[in-house]
Amino acid sequence: MAPTKVILLACGAFNPPTNMHLRMFEIARDHLHRMGTYVVVGGVLSPVHDAYGKKELEAATHRIAMIKLSLQNHDWVTLSDWESKQESWSRTKQVLQYHQNRLNAVLNHNLNYDINEDDVNWIPQNIKNGCTGPIQVKLLCGGDLLESFATPGLWSDEDIENIVGQHGIVVISRANTNPLEFIYNSDTLTKYMSNIVIVTEWIRNEISSTKIRRALRRSESVRYLLPDPVIEYIQKYHLFGSAKTKYVMPANNNSVFLTPSPSDAPIDSPSPTNCMYICNNNLFVRQAFDKRIDTVDGYAKKHPGQAVKIITESTGEHKIVREEPSSKEVCKEEVLKGSKSCTNFEEIERKAGLKHSKSNSNLKECDENLIRFIFTKHGIQVISDVETIV
Repeated sequence: MAPTKVILLACGAFNPPTNMHLRMFEIARDHLHRMGTYVVVGGVLSPVHDAYGKKELEAATHRIAMIKLSLQNHDWVTLSDWESKQESWSRTKQVLQYHQNRLNAVLNHNLNYDINEDDVNWIPQNIKNGCTGPIQVKLLCGGDLLESFATPGLWSDEDIENIVGQHGIVVISRANTNPLEFIYNSDTLTKYMSNIVIVTEWIRNEISSTKIRRALRRSESVRYLLPDPVIEYIQKYHLFGSAKTKYVMPANNNSVFLTPSPSDAPIDSPSPTNCMYICNNNLFVRQAFDKRIDTVDGYAKKHPGQAVKIITESTGEHKIVREEPSSKEVCKEEVLKGSKSCTNFEEIERKAGLKHSKSNSNLKECDENLIRFIFTKHGIQVISDVETIV
């Protein structure tokens, strides 16, 4: 028995036409030829009418132009604009029946059938030149259309029976789905199950017109998702909101993921190795130790944010050392050569001429346990002999 000749017809918005729309024809043809019972002699894209009412649907003139550009390098898939030129939206069964009737008229050379050459441009030239034998127009669709047959009120039983029974459908199904279950749950689909061809798309491709329109609105690249001529056409006519810049990169890309507080002040973060050096040379004002000594709580209330030096008396009481301006003359480099806390009290005694030996001895005794606090609006930074704690 000779294989049946078929033309695959895909209906849809093609808003815009993607590489996946064209890929469907290749997948279906390979599968049908492997079955050995069908021979694909052509493919047709039929864009829907503007009255279809789909959200973000561009005018049919633009969609037709994009389809023509996408088919420039295809030798067996063509465009039919009949559906888009009607006065209103056409049902799928009407689109299939129209193309089947036109095809039969060409095959039978029916002179009584009024044929406009523009209406049969979608028919491959080899068929016009004298192809013999019947050719069946089958609906090429995705698995979502097959599932929509089960949606109450969306399709009439008469339409489903006409589409599947009179023409047949070729369904491109994704991996990990079970279209046979939908066929089993429908009496009509089960009745015409022999006229349904399921083609599994093993190479997963999640390209969708919806996601592409979203990318275009966001000024994102859609290269390799659409044919290059289609991308150029979209940019030329600013389709799908591509002219609007939704997302503008900031001048400083390094701060794109930061959300600073209005009260934050930018500062450099020192490395751990020179943290003690910076604290002793930049944060603390050196003064004589025999002068005024304040309590911690009292000083913090009077001078918030000030870096201070806290000592522990022999009695266990914590106090803040206040210094005289004369101590600024003390060499910073020499002070850093002192004890673990970066303060050489013996050198300071000799240069400053301290008179209160008892107070000085207390300072020496607490040298090893010296801890410095830095009061800030975000908390207290504690600097000890061994490490810095925040």
